[in-house]
Amino acid sequence: MATTSTTSLRARRLGRTGLFAIAILAGAACTPQAYIGQFFGSQAANANKIAYCESKMDPDAVSPTNDHGLFQINAVHRGQFEQVTGQPWVTHRYNSYWNTVYAKWLYDQQGWGPWACKRVL
Repeated sequence: MATTSTTSLRARRLGRTGLFAIAILAGAACTPQAYIGQFFGSQAANANKIAYCESKMDPDAVSPTNDHGLFQINAVHRGQFEQVTGQPWVTHRYNSYWNTVYAKWLYDQQGWGPWACKRVL
């Protein structure tokens, strides 16, 4: 039978582990930089520069020229965004994950050409 101190230590360990798992599931560890690293791989440093220049890493950024989200995806890409991501433009253009997914697809098609901030590279 476990002693009180052993039981107490196990409960604390489980508590910390449980809290960590909950934090990850809640998205606490899912930053724009993490998504950029995940999708852009060897181009992550350049993608971070582009996203910072375009939106200051603000997933809710909107420009006067109808560009949206972290990578400032223009509304002309609405249909393509929905095809590539499988997500509705209206509700997901400001989601860091889906904005990055589409930005990576666009990068794979056209390089850094579509972004005004390509000059920072």
